[in-house]
Amino acid sequence: MAYSKSKLEIHTYLAGLYEKHGKKGFIHFKNAPDIKGIQYLEPLIAAIETRQVVRITYLPYYEDRPYFNDVHPYVLKEYGFRWYLVGWNAFKEQMRTYALDRIRDLQDIPSAAYRNPDGRVEDYFKYAIGIIAPEGAPPLIRMSVQKTQAQYLISQPWHDSQNIVEETDETIVFSFRVHPTYEFKSLVLGLGKDAEILEPAALRDELNEEWKALLALYGDGRST
Repeated sequence: MAYSKSKLEIHTYLAGLYEKHGKKGFIHFKNAPDIKGIQYLEPLIAAIETRQVVRITYLPYYEDRPYFNDVHPYVLKEYGFRWYLVGWNAFKEQMRTYALDRIRDLQDIPSAAYRNPDGRVEDYFKYAIGIIAPEGAPPLIRMSVQKTQAQYLISQPWHDSQNIVEETDETIVFSFRVHPTYEFKSLVLGLGKDAEILEPAALRDELNEEWKALLALYGDGRST
């Protein structure tokens, strides 16, 4: 989420509504989960501003034990009620993303020389939906959507690159210049039969395999 003065004003206004009417039952507010790891926001902001290398003790979801990485911090990003750090992993010599709620310890390394990012840091997520930002140029994706569902995409675009390139009586064709990551494919699959990837062919084939797997799981007539 990109915060601006206007969006902060909206959040303040909504917080006031909740304070005044939230317990009356006729306005339903979604309960936001506890945001874990926010205690690391301030020290990481300071590290980014002062170009300070940090040592992160980190526990991924797929590991049993935490391990440490020396990270050159570049960007903090909020997505889906979670905060993430993007920085240069000195051990693997590549950009990595770290969920703040999986950090177990954070220490400065004053003796380490800071590595400046390659290019403009603000462009790192330029072609990404979510927190995964693959390297290289993204493909041009064309997707046909039934008009009943297309209105949701028009009112709340998925990405800044979203454009309408064609329209018929029943469908609207959108284009995106994004990496087809898990987050993007999940959005497409969430539209079900109302969306069809037209190109690139490789993405169309990937989603076709996803649908085959779903059909194999749910399509054999078994009842629960």
